[in-house]
Amino acid sequence: MQPESSKEFLTELVKIPSVNQYITQKPCPEAPVGNYIKETALSFGLQARFLEVPGCAPNLLVTKEFNSRNPWIIFASHMDTVSADGMDFDPFCGAEKDGRILGRGACDDKGCIAASLWALKELQPENTCKNNIALLFTVDEEQQRSGALAFCQTYLSALGFKPSGIIVAEPTSLKPIVAHAGIGHFSVNVKGKSAHASTPFKGRSAIKDMIKVIDVLEKDYIGKLAATDPLCGKAQCSINMINGGRQINAVPDECVIHVDRRVMPGEKTEEVIPEVEKVLEKLKKSDPLISFTVSPQCRDNPLHQDLNHPFIKSVLNSLTKQGLDAAPRGAAFATDAGAFSAAGIPCVVIGPGEAGMCHTANESMGINELEQGVKVFKALMRDI
Repeated sequence: MQPESSKEFLTELVKIPSVNQYITQKPCPEAPVGNYIKETALSFGLQARFLEVPGCAPNLLVTKEFNSRNPWIIFASHMDTVSADGMDFDPFCGAEKDGRILGRGACDDKGCIAASLWALKELQPENTCKNNIALLFTVDEEQQRSGALAFCQTYLSALGFKPSGIIVAEPTSLKPIVAHAGIGHFSVNVKGKSAHASTPFKGRSAIKDMIKVIDVLEKDYIGKLAATDPLCGKAQCSINMINGGRQINAVPDECVIHVDRRVMPGEKTEEVIPEVEKVLEKLKKSDPLISFTVSPQCRDNPLHQDLNHPFIKSVLNSLTKQGLDAAPRGAAFATDAGAFSAAGIPCVVIGPGEAGMCHTANESMGINELEQGVKVFKALMRDI
């Protein structure tokens, strides 16, 4: 059944679970959401087609060509969510409370999906838009960026048009982000030698060796990060997960840490692993028997671009005309914009909802925020 409002559309989106497949280990979680969005878009008279993504559910591309001579702009948002564990309410209830829609993904990023599609629905009858509009709904944004990367690597050159820019729809309280950090996730795996706990001297504790690794990382790598960006702040790195030992009465033969490195614009994500390996080499010099490997897990480009690009200036001008705060901002988090920007497409990250609401136990989207998002997206589609 066709939804009657953006609120109803968001409610139905939230009711469809789409927790990222690398979290649940269940394949293609976004497929039911994509099917529902496609069905809704077609009912509005829009064009819609799936774009295959290796190892994942497909992306969805919805288009409206107002005039063959018009430039194209893309509004991109993602269909997957983070884990729904530990939420304060049924994560897929889509309930309305105190003027807000509750549920995992209500803010990140299904509110932006609802706002962008509803804006295009309302704009469609006008036939005065100076842009042609494409809505790109990506998969696997929360982990590997598979959807955005597949779009850039496989489909961008085959679209039949080159977008003049991309609005990456993410919750920013409708304030424009023009630069953000990238990500260099990595793990360090320490190997030891197992032994019975009654004779620990016959083994080598991987946990004890990991303590040495962490000490060097904290002092000589994390503590010495110096890269800064005027919009995004300072480079960050944190050790956020650790696993070691198999049972209480055995010396552990393996210990693994997982590390989150936030890469500033101007830094190169591919240099993270060599930098870490160089810092840890001193351990091998002082203790030749220590055994560890450093492995990349996820690499995501920072958003780093020319802020004088006509597309970016046009977006900011439109926001100013709408009476909104158009001051360009940076962010410490990462989005699909990193992949799009690396492919040479200018991007502005903007959307309804508060960034601080993302990934929380009480995630929700204000109905008034959603409705304002529809108005702002509609104006951007028309004006930029």
